[in-house]
Amino acid sequence: MKLPLLVACFGLSLSFAAAGDDLPVLRAHSRAIDIRDGDRFLKGVWSADPSVALDVYEARRSVAGKRVTFISDVDSLAFDVEPGGAYDFVVLLDGKDACRSRLSTLTRVAERRGAAAGPVEIPLSIRGGKLHLAGTFNDSQPLDLIFDTGADTHLLYPSAREKGAELRLDGNATNRGTGGTTVRRIAGGNRLEISDLRWRHEPIILVEKQADDADGIVGYSAFEDRVVELDFDRMVMRVHDALPPVAAGFVRVPMPDAGSLTAVEVRLGGEGGLFVLDTAGTGALMVNRAFAGAHGLPGALRVLGSSSSRGVGSGVVRNSLVLAPELSLAGATLRDVPIDVELPGDGEAAPPGGALCMEVLQRFDAIFDYPDRAAYFRPNARFGEAFPSRGMRRAGIAAIGVGIGVLALLVIAVVRRKNRRRVWPRA
Repeated sequence: MKLPLLVACFGLSLSFAAAGDDLPVLRAHSRAIDIRDGDRFLKGVWSADPSVALDVYEARRSVAGKRVTFISDVDSLAFDVEPGGAYDFVVLLDGKDACRSRLSTLTRVAERRGAAAGPVEIPLSIRGGKLHLAGTFNDSQPLDLIFDTGADTHLLYPSAREKGAELRLDGNATNRGTGGTTVRRIAGGNRLEISDLRWRHEPIILVEKQADDADGIVGYSAFEDRVVELDFDRMVMRVHDALPPVAAGFVRVPMPDAGSLTAVEVRLGGEGGLFVLDTAGTGALMVNRAFAGAHGLPGALRVLGSSSSRGVGSGVVRNSLVLAPELSLAGATLRDVPIDVELPGDGEAAPPGGALCMEVLQRFDAIFDYPDRAAYFRPNARFGEAFPSRGMRRAGIAAIGVGIGVLALLVIAVVRRKNRRRVWPRA
């Protein structure tokens, strides 16, 4: 499970035209703003806030010009943009509150070092139930990084700075997570290198306290213009420029946007819904309140214990750990899957449907065709392995969410599985 961290202000160091300058204006009564970024429609991913100095939307990576449109409840404002630019405007709330805003196209696609052809191969490991790879930020020593399909930006912990990842902190981010909101420092214009790939102008969120057994998180957005193949049998990630020939046994499923993230359909028995892909989630499946309520969960499912998710504030999301007899993905059915079902509480809700996490994902080889918004899954050698069902489980719920440009969440959850068994009473 993961929740959003929304960047509200890129920093006072960014220049902005004086209030009296003639800037384009987007009229709005609601703070929630939709964005059509090229051919992608991102529902409610931005929130206008007059209290911050400058809101910056980092456009999705592109090698060519495109149109980006901001859509409020009463108006729309379109920009024809080119890579490497910045476009200032104002969101005018209720005709009186001016929200200074910027559309940035500085974030670029990855460059490839050397003349080698074919996919770039990146070794993977699974530790603490999360997917890890090696990389560097700003010419640092090699860093242990979590590759997170449920985050659309990068995040670093203090251990990364101790290994030479120097950051020029130039702004603040409003981090909205499970239990409330806090402000974190961010840095723009960073260099990221993973294997033979290099990115420039990458935004990073700095977390002041070490909160994971890693140096940081790499969001999936670094690869959003590529095709990513996860081979869990050989423990390697292959990054393709285009969709390769798909081997026998893979099944194609739609992979639509869920805010700024991507999701696939998961079925529990006869009930299906969209769940965000989450390679930094250590459970099997996190079911949110809306899905649980709509389908009567946990219902008669056997309760294994309870769990709680704590985030940046005082609120807590509480879950019931239950045993699902069947979970189906891309036509393949897993049996006796422990899932976390969110209960009513004072924390922010989990993402739409919930999150599909590593205890399920590692049982499939996968191909994520981000440009075409399609995923391919094939059961691998781990498919028939039994799921963990006893003892203490840490569900590190890292970065998931619906947000803009720079987005990541920091949530640490500890799931306590109680040594008891009982049958949930039928409704």
